[in-house]
Amino acid sequence: MNIMQNKFPQSEPILRIGIILPIDKRKEVTISFSDPSLFEIETFDRLNPSSKTPEILNVSVDNGEMLITKIIEDDNYGITIHGVPAGREFHWEKTIDVTLLGNVDISIKDEYLLLTNCVPLEQYIACVAVSEMSSTCPSALLESQTITARSWILAAAEKKHSDLNLDACNDDCCQRYQGLDQITDSSRKASKDTKGIVLTYDNQICDARYSKSCGGISESAENVWDMPPTPYLSSVYDGPNDNVETDWDNWFTYYPKVFCGQNYAPEDELHKYLGNVDKEGHYFRWLLNFTQNEFCKFFSEKINEHVSHITKIDVLNRGKSGRINHLYLDYDTNEGIPKTLRINNEYDIRKMLHPSFLYSSAFIINMDEKHIKLFGAGWGHGVGLCQIGALGMALNNYSTNEILTHYFIDTELKRLY
Repeated sequence: MNIMQNKFPQSEPILRIGIILPIDKRKEVTISFSDPSLFEIETFDRLNPSSKTPEILNVSVDNGEMLITKIIEDDNYGITIHGVPAGREFHWEKTIDVTLLGNVDISIKDEYLLLTNCVPLEQYIACVAVSEMSSTCPSALLESQTITARSWILAAAEKKHSDLNLDACNDDCCQRYQGLDQITDSSRKASKDTKGIVLTYDNQICDARYSKSCGGISESAENVWDMPPTPYLSSVYDGPNDNVETDWDNWFTYYPKVFCGQNYAPEDELHKYLGNVDKEGHYFRWLLNFTQNEFCKFFSEKINEHVSHITKIDVLNRGKSGRINHLYLDYDTNEGIPKTLRINNEYDIRKMLHPSFLYSSAFIINMDEKHIKLFGAGWGHGVGLCQIGALGMALNNYSTNEILTHYFIDTELKRLY
């Protein structure tokens, strides 16, 4: 690993970002070069660089290990990896082509390919900002996203892929990284203007989290993950005042004047500002309507048991944003045996109550003998920076500092290098 947990680096680190992972079970991948003359390929013992880089390279587990090095720095040219997974296990999962800056290290792990991008932090961060939100966003949003993303990876609190010697992967389980394709002058400027700046709290780099939409109230981190209460990741009302609605039955059909809502970030305009793999839809308030048969079909697959009927979904506990973190689900098997499943965290609730992955765990349930309706709020876990709320603030002339101090209470900005 190139990053030591929550140490202040004195110079720009080089990151190791996983692009193709062993869990993808890929045994081959196609790579192309926008200008092959800028790159050198080392194979086998890595002592004999190849004489010429081809325009297209097909790599398989049979080729062994290799290192693709950029020998001439030019930020306009990169290495394109074809068919990269995006949104692993989420409802927007797809494959995309990703053009990367820096070097590419290819190795074999558990008989599958592991493709790692070795890239300077600031080049990586410039790509993350516009992979999460479009480069057409106002500068205050891009700067806020850039500082938040930089803080998260430098805090290095989660270490999700340390077993693979990675600082992060390319996907939403870490933070979305899709290379050069969407970078513009505005996103480069956001990275340059905030170079080395992070959020700090109590002389530590903040483990700054973010999600697409909090739905009107952000969530406290301890209600989503197994971690102690963290002051700067506490729940905040996403509006210009502190009017908090606590009647959850009404909250999900209520449209308060909050930054991620229609008054500040009109939903019919969001397509201009979202990342290229985001699904167009309703982020602030949404409705899912399943028949009992539809629900039982995907739920049976989730629990590997034949389910004939859902009899009750009983919410045990909600966080401050309305996100459910404990519930009971009562069901009957095909043999008529009544059973109960307890689901104990936000992630598993979203995974179990949708064919792929539920938008958020903030919802109320309306069900009868034939239908199960979920009325929901927000998109994602809701902790920390609300990206659409931050967009709403930026579109209404709030500054970068005002956005960050709204979502991350009592934090300070510090330039590390």
